[in-house]
Amino acid sequence: MNTLPFEKVKRKLLFKRKATILDLAPRTPEQLLSFGIINVDKPSGPKSIHVVNEVRAITGQQKCGHAGTLDPITTGVLPVGLGKALKVLPTLSVAGKVYKATMKLHAAVEKERLEEAFKKFTGKIIQTPPRVSAVARRPREREIYWAEIESIKDRTVVFEMGCQHGTYVRKWISDLGQSLGIVAHMSALVRLQAGPLKIKHSVTMEQLKKNFEIYAKTKKDRYIQQVILPPEECVQHLPQVYIDDGAIDYLKHGSPVFAPGIVAVTSELKKNDVTAIFDTHSNLLAIGIAEMDAEEILAAKKGLAIKTDFVVV
Repeated sequence: MNTLPFEKVKRKLLFKRKATILDLAPRTPEQLLSFGIINVDKPSGPKSIHVVNEVRAITGQQKCGHAGTLDPITTGVLPVGLGKALKVLPTLSVAGKVYKATMKLHAAVEKERLEEAFKKFTGKIIQTPPRVSAVARRPREREIYWAEIESIKDRTVVFEMGCQHGTYVRKWISDLGQSLGIVAHMSALVRLQAGPLKIKHSVTMEQLKKNFEIYAKTKKDRYIQQVILPPEECVQHLPQVYIDDGAIDYLKHGSPVFAPGIVAVTSELKKNDVTAIFDTHSNLLAIGIAEMDAEEILAAKKGLAIKTDFVVV
């Protein structure tokens, strides 16, 4: 099975000094509603903002937003943040994505030619965003991690693609068709994964509404815990550092993380990486930018290790 780049990294937790990292304690419904993320399986039809509005109505949390806009016809993973979790959403927006797409060819193409075109459009490509897009229409490099054909029937091609954030699948299909000298268009698209969030663990709007109705009657925490994720589960694609209790108050006031305050770090961390900062109870505290790699942090007796970007505690 193909995996996104962060999933291929062999991660180890390296300790700077003796310490115990505890598992995250279950969050109460109140905590999740003020600091949680819903992995919504967006249906075809509504715009992403309309899904957010429905989540707002169901949950009663007015502060809601989504990561990575999906077109109305597109279905699949749409992360919706609640409360303070809105700050975490940008880390999902810039994470790798996985899609299943259906492409319609306007002329017959031999399988071998089609497969060659897929190879040509895999790896680093130059793509100009479509006219209707949220970014400037300038050519830019994007990486296609894989693009594999699942089925070909007549002139309908179903394929799966893993790609860098900001890749326009519809434009990719159009450009591929143009390279073959034919017209090709996208007729369906499903987002299977956004960062660590996968469609097999997503919830439909119907499930979300039902769970909230049952919770209103029973007050059993599990019905909320089944549909709202703690933000810690949504930053598992990022390198991580764990800090001691003495550094937390400084962090809350915007201080960067200095090497002496770190008790553990994941082995894949490199300088300039976007990094998740946790306490020793595995609570997410902040997101920052690494000023040292893992080996430097382990060896350093002083110095700025992680520059704080934003704090969530």
